Amino acid sequence: MPEVEMPPETPPQTMSRRTFLKTMGGWALGLAGVAALGGTYVTTLEPRWLQVVHTRLALARIPPAFQGIRIAHFSDVHYEFHFGPGRLKSLVNRIMKEKPDLICFTGDLVDRKIGTAGKEMSDILAKLEAPLGKFAVLGNHDYYFSDKEVAGVLQNAGFRVLRNESVRVERDGAVMTMLGVEDSSRGKPNIKTALQGVGKDEFMLLLAHTPDYALNTMVHPISLQMSGHSHGGQVRLPFHGPVVRVPGAKRYPDGLYRPPNNDIFQLYTNRGVGVTGIPVRFWCRPELTIHTLV
Repeated sequence: MPEVEMPPETPPQTMSRRTFLKTMGGWALGLAGVAALGGTYVTTLEPRWLQVVHTRLALARIPPAFQGIRIAHFSDVHYEFHFGPGRLKSLVNRIMKEKPDLICFTGDLVDRKIGTAGKEMSDILAKLEAPLGKFAVLGNHDYYFSDKEVAGVLQNAGFRVLRNESVRVERDGAVMTMLGVEDSSRGKPNIKTALQGVGKDEFMLLLAHTPDYALNTMVHPISLQMSGHSHGGQVRLPFHGPVVRVPGAKRYPDGLYRPPNNDIFQLYTNRGVGVTGIPVRFWCRPELTIHTLV
C-alpha cells in the first residue's frame, strides 16, 4: 500500500503576554457578568416576582353557603426591609384583581419597627375590601418593637386581629368561625382559649403565624390552618427544598399538607411576599395564595 503523505505539523503558536492578559481579562469580565446577573436575580428580580398560587381545597364540614368562596391569603410583608409603599400598593392591587370574598394575613407586617410608616401602611391596606371581612394574626417580628402598635395599624386598616380568639362570619344564614392565635415564639398562643364558646361541629378556619403550631391544632376539629413564617426557606434547591428551615416551620415549610389519619385537618403554608435576614430569594418566589373552598 502506498504511503499517504501527511501534511506537516503546524508548530504551536506562542501566546504573547499581551494576548494572554487580554484573554484572561475577557474571561474575568464574563465571569463577573454572570455573577452580577445571578446577584441581580436573587436580590432584585426573584424577590419582586410575585407568584399567584390558586388552590382548590375540599374541606370537611364546609356549609353549602361557603362553597366556592375565594380567600386571599398573604403573609410576611416585612415592611421597610426591602419592601416599601410601592410594592405594598402593587400587592393590594393584585389582591383586589382576584375579587376575594375573604382576606387573611398571617403575620410579620414589619421587620423590626414601624417608625413613621404606621399611617402609610394603614392607608394602603385599607384599600383591601372583601364582603366576608379581613382577618389577621401577628408574627414574631411584629412583637420586636410593639405588638400593640402593629395590631393598631392592622385594625386601622379594617382588619380584625385575632389574638387567641374567634369570630363568626355569616353568609346566607350559615356560619363559619374564624380563629386566630398569637405567635408561638414571641406571643402566648392558646388554641383552647380561642376555641372557647365554639361548637365542635362548626366549620372552622384558623390563622397561626407558625405552621408547626399545627401539632397543637390538628387534634381539634379545625378544617384549615393558614400560616406563613417560613418564607419557603427563601433559598431552595431542586430535589432538596429549603436550604434553611427556621424554627416554627421545620415540619411544614411550604404549601399544602394533609396529616395522615386525619380526615378533617389541612394546613397551608404561604411563602410570604417579603424577605428577612438575607434579602434574597432563589427558586422560591414570593407568594399570594387564592384558596377556593369546595
